[in-house]
Amino acid sequence: MKAIKLFISLALLIVACTLNAAPKVHLVKASPKAATSFAIIVDRQTYEACKEQIDAYRAVLESEGLGTYIVSAQWDKPEDVKAQITSLKKKKPVLEGFVLIGDIPIVRIRQAQFMTTAFKMNESTFPMVESSVTSDRYYDTPDLTFRYIGKDSVNSRYFYYNLTADGPVELNPSMYSGRIMVPKSLTAGNDPYPAMRKYLQKVVEAHNESNAASGSGNPLDKMIYFAGHGYNSDCLTAWRQQPVVFREYFPSAFVRSSGNEFLNFRQNNYMKYQLFSKMQQTDTDVFLFYEHGAPDTQYINGTFVAGSTEENLRELERSLRNSYKRYKGTEDEAEFISHVSETYHISPAIFSDEAIENERVADSLARADINISLEDLSRLKTGARITILNACYNGSFHQDEYVAGYHIFNDGRTIVAQGNTVNVLQDKWAEQLIGYLSLGLRAGLWQKEVITLESHLIGDPTFRFSKGGTNVDAEKLRILENRLAAGNRETAYWKELLKENEPVLRAAAVKQLAGTEDPAIATVIYEMFTTDPSWIVNLQALNALALLHAPQLTSAVIKGMEHPYEMIRRQSCHLAGEIGDPVFIAPLVNNVLFATEVQRVNYAAQNALGVFNPDLVRAEYLRQLDDAYLAQKDELREIVTKDLDRKATRMDKQIAVILDREASFDEIESAVRQLRNNHLHHRTDELLTVLADNTRDPKVRLLLCEALGWYTLSVERDAILNTINGCLKNEASMGSDLNQEMKKLIKRLDHSSQL
Repeated sequence: MKAIKLFISLALLIVACTLNAAPKVHLVKASPKAATSFAIIVDRQTYEACKEQIDAYRAVLESEGLGTYIVSAQWDKPEDVKAQITSLKKKKPVLEGFVLIGDIPIVRIRQAQFMTTAFKMNESTFPMVESSVTSDRYYDTPDLTFRYIGKDSVNSRYFYYNLTADGPVELNPSMYSGRIMVPKSLTAGNDPYPAMRKYLQKVVEAHNESNAASGSGNPLDKMIYFAGHGYNSDCLTAWRQQPVVFREYFPSAFVRSSGNEFLNFRQNNYMKYQLFSKMQQTDTDVFLFYEHGAPDTQYINGTFVAGSTEENLRELERSLRNSYKRYKGTEDEAEFISHVSETYHISPAIFSDEAIENERVADSLARADINISLEDLSRLKTGARITILNACYNGSFHQDEYVAGYHIFNDGRTIVAQGNTVNVLQDKWAEQLIGYLSLGLRAGLWQKEVITLESHLIGDPTFRFSKGGTNVDAEKLRILENRLAAGNRETAYWKELLKENEPVLRAAAVKQLAGTEDPAIATVIYEMFTTDPSWIVNLQALNALALLHAPQLTSAVIKGMEHPYEMIRRQSCHLAGEIGDPVFIAPLVNNVLFATEVQRVNYAAQNALGVFNPDLVRAEYLRQLDDAYLAQKDELREIVTKDLDRKATRMDKQIAVILDREASFDEIESAVRQLRNNHLHHRTDELLTVLADNTRDPKVRLLLCEALGWYTLSVERDAILNTINGCLKNEASMGSDLNQEMKKLIKRLDHSSQL
């Protein structure tokens, strides 16, 4: 019997070891003489099918002085891939980045929404497949720690993880990364390898073009920028200032008029056809799309301004038929038809089955004409070497079909696209440090500096333009590239770089100095904000002061709300709401009343005022209205008073629900989640009483702790930290989830814990 038991135990052990065994890895070593290294990580089948092209890719990178590994295996789980990356990171030369080619496990991250720009889906009520963020930060930011949850029951290549408090809770990647995955419908009979081989051949050709010893190679001297409907580009001030900003980022693109184009959805009711021509120009280096998006769509035009009464009527009827779909067959159908018929004096007959069928094709074509679909992209040969998709979901590489994939897998010249796997903030500073590309630095080095949980490079992250887009000395660029690749933050070097003529170099120095431990650096950065003539340096300095939690931040925000650069004004208004100091109320009110020409600034100021004491805001509105030369002041006073009364009532109800022990969990959850975007600083003491009360439902305390973790710049930050530290003295009285969230909160709010 003992022998049988021993045999069974050994058998089970063998099975367990087999299931957890590391895959057999084939490694092609990198040149040890290179200054830095790079890894091509590929699944075995793709490597076997595309070996000639992958070997050629490695060879061209090695010829550029970038030592390149090839790591191939049958990758069954993310831990195996990460283990290889971690191992290579410990070797010399330093690993600056990697690319994941083919079938590499896809990580879906949870409990880390604060690392995104906008994604805030409720993880408790929505399925994991919808409420998780697809992100390769699992691979390229190895300091982050995760707890494995499980594998997706439908898609076996999805792996779910929770971010834990055991490691950092801010993104500071030590490497850059890229993804190369062929969209499913672009595979020939479910065979992705012909498309992969063709793409990799294109990559090698692009590198050879940039590396050309004769001639000028391919410097960044041609850019196209497009502003889409309904995005922050609705503000014409923001759009018209972009040439000023991009002249600092891409100076060689402004030597000739043909070097830059700034397009806007207003230029054509069906702008996509004009874009098709622009997108296929073969001399374009960078094409930037600022728009709304979906995994399968680039949203270009909305409802256009009609040119005649007939067009107005046709568009109105089309819009109403589209709205009718939501009501057809429901109990509200008759009420909807009656309401729109009376409101717009339109015959109910337009909603008949016959009328809808007669217009079905025309309506469908009209909708298709205002957006770019995957079918459209499949017919194009995109010309830009790099495409920036500042849009929601266009980079969703976990989907079978995704927009960014269509931009690189075609017969055009596009090598790499930047896209996002979930939704992104409209007011995101998308072009931060993009001037790295003009300097001839690798695309990955730019991406690494401005990374978020959802932002990814789709394609070759090592691509770069020829050095020659600026007047910077080649040796200086080599040193800069190596320091960025190695994550070197030697204060003396970066301070010296602040003296350079190129704004991009000074901005890079400000970014790096914000990560040093020099206690006097905030003073240096504040001086760059107030005295440097470059807008991009000013904005970089404002961002750095926020990252540092610098004592000069309040002063910088006040000055920023009067800056000529719209983006600095906009970000300053956002920061004012995140900080919550009442000293900001006056300049915020001023922006609401007198900055109507900058729509996003005006919107940001209104939102920021919503987190302050309504009584103080009301008094300031009335004071400025009394002193203003504004038409209809009496009407404005009435509007402001009613609006603030409504907000005050809503705020009181929100806090009352959180304090109410008898309120349902769903009601409390809804009220607490609103605190993420609306930091009610002046009501923090009430919130902390709930958080510190160990007789309250642990789930409520957990919700509140997570929400207060967004108060990273709040004037109440110290009070929050004191309360949390007090709670942690009684760890035994709380569950592990709450304990983890409190420790995560401390790391998020206490800047010194990140240094």
